[in-house]
Amino acid sequence: MSNKIESPLQLADIRLKNRVIRSAVHSFLADQDGYMTEAEYAMYEALAGSGIGTIITGHCCVDPLGRANPDQVNIYEDCYAGQFRRAADIVHAQGAVLIPQISHAGPRSIGHDDLADVVARPLKKGRNARMLTVEEIHAIERRFIQAAVRLQKAGVDGVQLHAAHSYLLSRFIDPTFNQRTDEYGGDVAGRFRMTERIIRGIHEACGPSFPVLIKINIDTKQEDHAAYREDMIWILSRCRELGVSLVELSGVDFINQPKTATLYYLDEAKLLRQAVPQMPLSLVGGVRSLADMEAVLDAGLDAVSLGRSLIAEPDFLPKALAGKTSVCLSCNRCFVLPQMHPGIRCVWEWKARRAKAAQ
Repeated sequence: MSNKIESPLQLADIRLKNRVIRSAVHSFLADQDGYMTEAEYAMYEALAGSGIGTIITGHCCVDPLGRANPDQVNIYEDCYAGQFRRAADIVHAQGAVLIPQISHAGPRSIGHDDLADVVARPLKKGRNARMLTVEEIHAIERRFIQAAVRLQKAGVDGVQLHAAHSYLLSRFIDPTFNQRTDEYGGDVAGRFRMTERIIRGIHEACGPSFPVLIKINIDTKQEDHAAYREDMIWILSRCRELGVSLVELSGVDFINQPKTATLYYLDEAKLLRQAVPQMPLSLVGGVRSLADMEAVLDAGLDAVSLGRSLIAEPDFLPKALAGKTSVCLSCNRCFVLPQMHPGIRCVWEWKARRAKAAQ
């Protein structure tokens, strides 16, 4: 194994056995009641068994009004906590750590018509979202904190806040979506306020040593990218002050990247690394080989995160270390296949099953 990849990483209150993180991807494997199935447990066992040091779960719903998918794992009531203890035990047996990602879908929520967003706006398919009140924002903040308390009691190794990919926290952070004029809008401090209050609340409820991570967009759809970069520098510096253990950098347009592209956000990540040298960072997006992983670490980042490459091949890490490149086509069929063929996430698996059935 590459010395850089295999070296352990000591964060403030957690030790990772290597620098490879399985980034949160929705598994489509939970049942309709929000519980992990045997297939999901098997997925975590396979990932941990293939040498992944840190496994971040798919996004887990903190609020019944913020569920993104019918097959999403829930954590908004105590009854959902036990499944995480089992998942943590499976991962810990392989020397890895388990960090659930917690999320609220905002106006992307399903199962109800009372859709709410940072500000009122029209949505797709003729629907409309109203503006969240300050009281509702505070209630959602409490939901995140309560979810973290449940997960800590279940024995997981920390939590990651999903503040990327147009889910609710990212919509507050990004001026593309946030035009509020109250304390939760305006400058970057106002737009980050909801996330900061959740971080502070988790540390108060769980203790300052319980790791809190964040996944955040490194870019924006707005034209003023320089201003957003300054926002990101402020946010990363603030995360450092707040005791965030690790910030995972992603982006808004990973689905639209060319199929041959790799390391989508590395150049921007280098600039942020130079501006905020002390905040532990990881990068996800277009990592397809050992050379890609080492390029991320050579840029000064602390870890590298893998998403679709592990959907295509849960055992991608040992293959990459043996010199192989990911078979992932960046076709993004992994976002639609499970809805047509439950239990199948990658087009390669679908083709293999079809070939076997034809024999």
